Amino acid sequence: MQTFVFSLEKSSLAKKMMLLLFLFTSGSVYGQSNLIDVLAVNIKDYYIMNKQQDKNLSLALQNLKIDKQASDQGTIELYEKKEIKKEDVLKIINSQSGNGSWADINYKDEKRGGWEPKLHGDRVLLLTKAYKNPSSAFYNKKEISTAIHKALQFWFLTKPVCLNWWYNEIGLPRTLGPAFVMLKNELSAEELQGAIEVMNNAGFRMTGQNKVWLAGNVLFKSILLNDAQLAQQARDTIVSEIVLTNVEGIKPDYSFHQHGPQQQFGNYGLSFFIGMSMWGRVFNQTPLAFNPEQVGILRNLFSEAYNWLSWKAQFDVNSLGRQFFKNALKNKALGVGFVVADMMLIDPQHQQLYAAYIQRNFGKTTEANALEGHQHFWYSDFTIHRNKDWFSSLKMSSNRVIGGEAGNNENLKGYYLADGAHYIMVDGTEYDDIFPLLDWRKLPGVTCYDAKEALPLLTFKGYQNPSDFVGGLSHANEGISVFSLDRDGLKAKKAWFYTKDGVIALGADIQSGNANAVTSTINQTYLNGKVYVKAKQLEEVSKSKNLNHVDWVYHHKIAYHNLGKLPLSLKIEEQKGSWGEIAKVYNTDKLQTDMFTLFVNHGKQPKAASYAYFIQPAVSLKEVKSYKPNFKVLENSTKAQIINFSKDDKFAFVIYQPYTFSHPKLGNIKFEQAGLYLLAKENAKWNITVADPTQKLSEITFQLKNQTHQIALPKGQALGKSINYLIP
Repeated sequence: MQTFVFSLEKSSLAKKMMLLLFLFTSGSVYGQSNLIDVLAVNIKDYYIMNKQQDKNLSLALQNLKIDKQASDQGTIELYEKKEIKKEDVLKIINSQSGNGSWADINYKDEKRGGWEPKLHGDRVLLLTKAYKNPSSAFYNKKEISTAIHKALQFWFLTKPVCLNWWYNEIGLPRTLGPAFVMLKNELSAEELQGAIEVMNNAGFRMTGQNKVWLAGNVLFKSILLNDAQLAQQARDTIVSEIVLTNVEGIKPDYSFHQHGPQQQFGNYGLSFFIGMSMWGRVFNQTPLAFNPEQVGILRNLFSEAYNWLSWKAQFDVNSLGRQFFKNALKNKALGVGFVVADMMLIDPQHQQLYAAYIQRNFGKTTEANALEGHQHFWYSDFTIHRNKDWFSSLKMSSNRVIGGEAGNNENLKGYYLADGAHYIMVDGTEYDDIFPLLDWRKLPGVTCYDAKEALPLLTFKGYQNPSDFVGGLSHANEGISVFSLDRDGLKAKKAWFYTKDGVIALGADIQSGNANAVTSTINQTYLNGKVYVKAKQLEEVSKSKNLNHVDWVYHHKIAYHNLGKLPLSLKIEEQKGSWGEIAKVYNTDKLQTDMFTLFVNHGKQPKAASYAYFIQPAVSLKEVKSYKPNFKVLENSTKAQIINFSKDDKFAFVIYQPYTFSHPKLGNIKFEQAGLYLLAKENAKWNITVADPTQKLSEITFQLKNQTHQIALPKGQALGKSINYLIP
């Protein structure tokens, strides 16, 4: 049978005319009803999960712990993929009341997040999948059909409404829509009308992922109505978001924004990718299929972004948005895995790209990480660094980028989320489900106030750091990131230099007039094994201690070198907390465990405080003992932060103002503008990589050995991106 694949991205009238011509010409494979039937079959195929690509992740999926309070749509859809156990189905139908409801659901719930009536829709979908799956013990069983129709009748009669619009227009239609499609031929006229009324809550509006969710729900409705033109309109609305944009959605650097200029990889962005890969699979090899350009953008969204965000089946903490939920790191990494499974069907020419993600994170055999490099997302003030043995992420904010948000009683402690939060993973489990136990005033990498009062609560408006000197430089496997902190009366100049051996972190000009003490945290994680401290001699430490004249601290495969020889504070103690303190959908039962925290205490009202340390991940204690740094900190001041890599004729600069620097290997170098510079000698010539954190300059000028060089900087959508220049 011949299959036609095409896409119409012209005017609305032209699309309708072409679709009608295509559907009703005698030589076409698809008539209107035939197209609707194919879409219905593909939706069933997606939810039943009988493709081999789906089964590649079955072990990881079945080992996944269920968070019964989960309100994240991406996580809920992940749970929907789990194999339906016979006892679960029996429990649902046996506990159903005579009117089709369930006694354990509060149908009068007024919560804006984790709305309980949504569970009713979840159970309808679960029962429908068991009923429609030929491999299920409940396939076409009358008792399942009876339970489903009773549940639908209850919903259509009572019409529960949530105070949060999202559940009414997106969450419930997104859950019940596929159930309606799979049950379409068994619905009575009254039930079909009830289903259409539910789906009528969604329409074409909004932006970004919300727009995609809504349009997807309209597409479910088009199948119920046998309306191919509405299906085309819904499809076109969905794919209209597969573009690089300066507003909400996929940015030119392949980060993802929602709720303004805010990085949302793990929240709205992941839901966007899950939805797009699903619709790509549903439309595949039909007249509604994504065109090559759209497939290419989704491929790049994976290869340039999501491929980088998971480490050993754990998602990046800095990419969670406001969703600090139970099992979030595992759930979101596996969610990307199922996106990958769909992309293998949509984009079969690049199967190896996608298969590598599954093998690296969920394969049966442990292999060395093959994805190495450095990525700075200049639209999001966000950095990822991957070595073969370790992973690092850095989240910042500026007057261009919102640092974080809270809403729906989620992210109740995330006031400092993007103030230079810097996470390091070796095993991948360092921060797994750590959120209730964290001291949220001591997030890794963050300089902030050490106060006893509760943290201020963010809103959906979020917050921004008012500085514009925030950004990053990327060059192959190396990079520099800078964060000029200016928040709540606290200022600091913070820089990170990424190398193959680890991360050099410098802080300068730390000042505050606030009465509270100021700290800079190096790391906070679970206590895992012994802690060693090297000062005059090496000693094992088992309790909290102030460390003077210490050279380095070692804990669980990571060494922390004290470059400035400043006093450090080490906390080894039990910390307590509850999930309910992080998101109100959870209870307040106290959890406790031993934690490791290492930080610099700058005291009260610091005037010109500083720090300098080097994080050396993935090393043994023996390797740390013999380690000799191949770099020197040449300056850490209010004017500049400079590193020399002595073995490589390489210099890394964070320049805060016009500045002249001298070194025997360089002579004089004069920087006319503030910026980031990486200077390295290659084949007897100097090569320089530059970036403008302010994203305001059109060119950068510097003098080296009395010769002036001007470098034109990227423009338009590439403002802030790094550029390389070979010095003649």
